[in-house]
Amino acid sequence: MSSHPTSKETLLAEANNLYTQAVHEVPPNRTTLDNLVNYLRRNPSLYYSSLFTTAYDAAQTILGILQDNDDGHVDDSLQILTPPAVWGWAVMEDSVCYRPPVHLRQSEYPQLVDKFINMAMLTLNNIDITPGQVVRRAVQALTRFWPILVDVVIAESPDNVVWKRHFENMLTLAKRIVALSRHSDDPSMQVHLTKFLEVEAIIFSPLLRPGLDSRGIVDLSKIPESHPYINKTELGRRGESARVELVHLLPNSDNLHLCNISFITGIVSSIIYLMNMRPQFCAQLLEKLTEWYAIINSSGQTLTHSQLVIIGKTLRIMLLHLYTRKHMSGYAEELESTLDRIGGPDWAAWQERQAREKERRERQRIKDRENLARQQQQQQQQQQQQQQGNRQGRWPAGKEAGHGPGGQRSMSTTGSGARQHKRISRFAEDEDEEYQSRMLEENAKRVKLDKAEDGALVTAFPPAAGANALSLRQTANTTSVAVNENDKEMEAEVRKAINTGPFELQLTQQLSAEERELLIVDAMKRIIASSKAIEKFIASNRVHSQGGASAGLARNPDPLKPRALETTELGAQPSLSNGLSTNAGVLEDSILLLVRMISNCYMMSLNPASQVSSTEDAGPSSRWAEMHACIDSVLEEIKLSIRSSYGLAILLLYEIWLAVAGTDPHLEHIKSETANKYSIHALYSRWCGQIFDAVIQCSIEAMQAHSQAQVVPDMASGTAAAVPPVPSAPVIDRLALDFILDVPYLSDAHFQKLEHCLKSPATAALGFWTIEKAMDMRPPLFKAGINSLLAFSVSYDRTTRIGCIRAAKKYFTTSSDSGLIEKFAQTSFKHGVQNAEATTVKTKEAITKIRSLEPAVGPEAVAQREADLAKLKLKGDTDIDMELATHGEILLALCTRKMDLLSVVFDAYVSSSVPVRLGFVRLIGPLVKSVSGTPTRILPVLAKFPAGAETLAIKVIKVLAVESAAVPSKDLVQGILQIQAERNLDPRFVVAISIGLKKAEALEWIGKVTGLLDGQEQPKAIVRDFFLQLTTSFPGRPSVLSPTELLVALHNNLGTDATDSQAIEAISIYESMVKENGTRLFSSEVFNAALNQLVSQENIPPLMLRTAEIQYKKRNGSVGPIISLLIKLKEKEFWKLGEPMVREVAHTLLEFQPGTLSLVKSLPKLTLKKIVAFEPDLSQIIYKYVIKMSHKDQDHFRWLIKAVEKGA
Repeated sequence: MSSHPTSKETLLAEANNLYTQAVHEVPPNRTTLDNLVNYLRRNPSLYYSSLFTTAYDAAQTILGILQDNDDGHVDDSLQILTPPAVWGWAVMEDSVCYRPPVHLRQSEYPQLVDKFINMAMLTLNNIDITPGQVVRRAVQALTRFWPILVDVVIAESPDNVVWKRHFENMLTLAKRIVALSRHSDDPSMQVHLTKFLEVEAIIFSPLLRPGLDSRGIVDLSKIPESHPYINKTELGRRGESARVELVHLLPNSDNLHLCNISFITGIVSSIIYLMNMRPQFCAQLLEKLTEWYAIINSSGQTLTHSQLVIIGKTLRIMLLHLYTRKHMSGYAEELESTLDRIGGPDWAAWQERQAREKERRERQRIKDRENLARQQQQQQQQQQQQQQGNRQGRWPAGKEAGHGPGGQRSMSTTGSGARQHKRISRFAEDEDEEYQSRMLEENAKRVKLDKAEDGALVTAFPPAAGANALSLRQTANTTSVAVNENDKEMEAEVRKAINTGPFELQLTQQLSAEERELLIVDAMKRIIASSKAIEKFIASNRVHSQGGASAGLARNPDPLKPRALETTELGAQPSLSNGLSTNAGVLEDSILLLVRMISNCYMMSLNPASQVSSTEDAGPSSRWAEMHACIDSVLEEIKLSIRSSYGLAILLLYEIWLAVAGTDPHLEHIKSETANKYSIHALYSRWCGQIFDAVIQCSIEAMQAHSQAQVVPDMASGTAAAVPPVPSAPVIDRLALDFILDVPYLSDAHFQKLEHCLKSPATAALGFWTIEKAMDMRPPLFKAGINSLLAFSVSYDRTTRIGCIRAAKKYFTTSSDSGLIEKFAQTSFKHGVQNAEATTVKTKEAITKIRSLEPAVGPEAVAQREADLAKLKLKGDTDIDMELATHGEILLALCTRKMDLLSVVFDAYVSSSVPVRLGFVRLIGPLVKSVSGTPTRILPVLAKFPAGAETLAIKVIKVLAVESAAVPSKDLVQGILQIQAERNLDPRFVVAISIGLKKAEALEWIGKVTGLLDGQEQPKAIVRDFFLQLTTSFPGRPSVLSPTELLVALHNNLGTDATDSQAIEAISIYESMVKENGTRLFSSEVFNAALNQLVSQENIPPLMLRTAEIQYKKRNGSVGPIISLLIKLKEKEFWKLGEPMVREVAHTLLEFQPGTLSLVKSLPKLTLKKIVAFEPDLSQIIYKYVIKMSHKDQDHFRWLIKAVEKGA
């Protein structure tokens, strides 16, 4: 009785039916196969069935066919077998990447992974014959599986040998794929290889900070430090190497075969996705990406215009999306700078939308604040009414209707107070000019309220019934009435000074010179009187603010900042005679009207016939001078509270500027140094400068306050302790930049006041950030800005210097002042070299002076003198480095944009003294590392460096090839080899790039490098470095030579370039090399393997025996291996290999006797005679050994016995 098929069996049958339908068509139906993949994804339980075996067989079948048919006639088979193989990889990928149920995790899942990895190894091992579709699908599957495997291995027990084997095999595959990415010429393949590098760069890098969303992807911080078979340090190096490789793969003129638009957009996407997942690398990758984008857009590139357009648009859109991510806020400035350089409509449109949205939110915020303030004001008024009613016992009948004596006062106070609070709130936020003008007009109307209304508003309480209520009312009004009366007097004086009579402005063209002069004098009298009245008004407000405590008023330290609504101790608000609760608006209106009067006065002073102002002849004793002195005192109050009065200050400058433009339409006198200091130009310049000084000082104080240490309680002692702030990007105050952009005109002299910020490390960031932004957003200031940046790019403070250099470097190749920047950099560099030479002379004189003293007596005195000399020399080197860095870093920074400037450094190096040359070598490293991504840019400079600068050139090459933490590119290696051949340079240049040589090239140069040895320490260091680079391996790239191959090459490949003594010295160096922990770099097994290989070859080098001797003596080895070598040499009849071999055997027999004497019994008589001839001391030794033999055995040595006995 058969059972009904289960649900899984039904699904499996349907899947098998789909596969059969697909593969029975010729060619196989790709659409059906794709549908089958989707079907399995909807039913993942089928992964653990016979379908996985079917997929595995489909991928394996094509490899078997290709391996069996090597005649190249398999095109028809490939057309049929490729679609099922690709489908097989898709199914295997989904199977191993799908997290299985718990009951299958330890049983079937490891078996699937094992088959998957085996098939991947088989595919990559036969990559030359496997169709590209299959290889790409395999790489794609391995890319997706790699992070999953790492995650599984971490979760599994460290003792699980199955997963250990899977991890090690996958690591081998990963190294193969990374190596393939460096050599593949197929752009479509490179797209998938790039994705693999992207995954490695992400999973083998830590998160920016704990708790950041990792999107379920494993990262380096999750890997245990002490895992038995996962080397966390090695994986970290793989992640770093993957990042470097991604940047190196960006197409340029060096790898034209990759100039495919699909590949380019793919690698750009990978780099930006890496920035998104690991923001800590954003600045580094952005710099490389920006440099690459500038290179491909420069002249001489092979990319088409359409390709450049697509790349630019792709880059802008991706960077814009990255910029909008919340977790990238810490790198917003770098992203903004990059987007500003790249430009494009997307970025500009996004900025406009953000500005509109910000404006909309600001309007909504102001509206909400006004509504809240109005509600609060109404609640306060209601509370006051309730308090007054409680004190009086009962309100009049008209109270509920809002009229009657008490109600009338309450409503009046509430209305004006609410309006005033609304005006204060809006003005305090510096809103738009239209709103300010409307408020100023409203305030002006309130000032002119008639006295009757003022008197009506003074009454605060209605008549009270009873002596107790009357006493309370008198107490409440005492302070309020006194203050109001004083304010009324001050306002009356202001009105009297301003309204001195009817004043009608007539057309100046219709006035005679005398009438115009009278009109000007009258206006100046008004201005002077108004200035004095405003100054007195300000002083009165200040006195009230300082003494208000006795009257129940809070002190307002800022006379121009609107005060909050004050209340008396009874809760009633004092009201001024103009119906307002504060005189801030009156003061601002008065200052604005005063400045307008000044502008009108200067406009009237212009002679319409000659267009010459009557201020041209004004002197210190003139009324113009008196007017300037009076109005300057008003400005002091604005400067004291510049942040809250910023809007008013800008408005006043615009009012004065209108007069400047009216009296000097062509602005001919605005930059004149001989202009009268009492002219309108001088007034604008003076006010603008003083306000800018206050703005800069305010910004500096804000920066300094932000950088101060926080004071927190010390939990242990109960006291307060200063805790430094957490290091972060400096918060830049925008007030100075806003002023530069808002002011109508700013002279170069005023703009250069920002240099005051650059003089202090605490505010340097404010200085160069503001200057750079102002140069971009206000082009007329560019010249002054670049001069300031250049002036402080040689500052002895490194923070200031680097910031100014970065800002100036930005404009080196993009502005018309490139020549100015380059000239300054070269001049500064020469000045730095001169200072360094002067420091060298000074240090030598100091050392000579100490040595000229009387000889030190005693070991302590001698040691102290040597310590003083060493300290003096160290200080001299430090000072040399400081001078070269301070005056030379600007030139080195420009070299990254114009590499030809590096020749200036080489020329200066040749003509410098030895201490300064060493300073050059120390200074050049950071520059070379910054261009390590495009090392071929430096080759033209190295091709023509002057004679005498070899050491500096070798340092440059070594930094590019070794210290930049990347394997040197093929182009760099071939370029250096070509330069060496053309200029016949010494082998040190090849040593610097030996880590990138091919095996054949390395074997060719071993003899030449060994020929440098002369017993001195410096050549030994060069050879030691050469050996180390040749035998060092990197993730994904084996060493140039194995240790055994190197030792064998020292015997076989020296040729005529090195003598035997140099070869022995090289082998001694090889033997003595140690690791960082002090252990031998090359083990004894390496020596034994090399010696066995040498003795087995046809041409045996005699030097081999000296190598065995060195190993024995320096490592305290046994004589056994040496005797074995001699036995093998005897078997090969070494006496037929020439006299050098016989000489070395004789030397070895002598050095290692008596253990080697047993070999002489089997040596031919003639050979033994040659050995004794080469080493005469052996005759006595052999005689003593032979004389103990039997008489029969002595027959072979009769000649030796007779010779020895005869000689005795």
